[in-house]
Amino acid sequence: MSQNSDFLKVNETHLDFFQALASKTRLQIINLLLDRDRSISELSSELDLSAAVITKHINILEDAGIITSISEKGIRGRLKICQLNKEEVVLIFNSNRERNRKKYIEKNIPIGSYYDFKISAPCGIASNEKILGHVDNPNIFYFPDREKISLLWFTSGYISYNLPIYDIDLSKLKTIEISNEICSEYTGYNNNFKSDIEFYLDDILLTTWTSPGDFGDRKGRLTPNWWELGTEYGILKTIKVDHNGTFLDGVKIHDLTLEKLLKDNKGAIKYKISSPSNTIYPGGINLFGKHFGDYDQDINIKFFYE
Repeated sequence: MSQNSDFLKVNETHLDFFQALASKTRLQIINLLLDRDRSISELSSELDLSAAVITKHINILEDAGIITSISEKGIRGRLKICQLNKEEVVLIFNSNRERNRKKYIEKNIPIGSYYDFKISAPCGIASNEKILGHVDNPNIFYFPDREKISLLWFTSGYISYNLPIYDIDLSKLKTIEISNEICSEYTGYNNNFKSDIEFYLDDILLTTWTSPGDFGDRKGRLTPNWWELGTEYGILKTIKVDHNGTFLDGVKIHDLTLEKLLKDNKGAIKYKISSPSNTIYPGGINLFGKHFGDYDQDINIKFFYE
């Protein structure tokens, strides 16, 4: 099951969602968007329907939260580009389904809440409204209102966070999951620009993951329209630590277990993301927070219990 599944109870609360699916044309639109994002005119041409009719169906799908539309520059004005907003929806017929699901506590750590960094230019930070300060000046990372940061980027170096666990019942903990949206850093964008990115927990190098590129071939689902510097979205990477070791996107990468990670009485776990300059692919980092990229989160951490 996808990590980004939506769970919907089968009742009148979600009637607009079910009604949005009760149309052959709207199902055809969804199937076309599974392949790639499309404009109203493209959908109109492929389904042999007028743009006005397609727009009505798109509005219904938008109101149900199934798709999202963004405005992009076209040859003859603005284009309305339609994107699927859901990867998977699970229907819950049993009202007790949620009680039986694994219990967890979730925390969202703002990407601007780093406690340490050492980076090189080109670099910068942005809120969901504007670029903050001057680009390509590493000192801007001392920006005082860092809770506003929704995107940060640098060419090489590292950035470190404290993931708080002081209020977590560690005795019953089964798994910790840490996820963030990330990609390479290239001036403008380059979907094929690789970058070696290192992930650390408590100063232990877990693995080096090679990002395939700095992505800007389409608009990020959450990236604001004013942003025009190239990078639009990243890849969601998930680190899981349990009693068997540490995993990246389900693949074991280290023997660090939950017991070893939590053996000291501490209030936080150190989490560091690094892009070395002396590696095979020194391609930098873009780190996405809320309001940028494809995922509505900063650094997300989940504590799962039995």
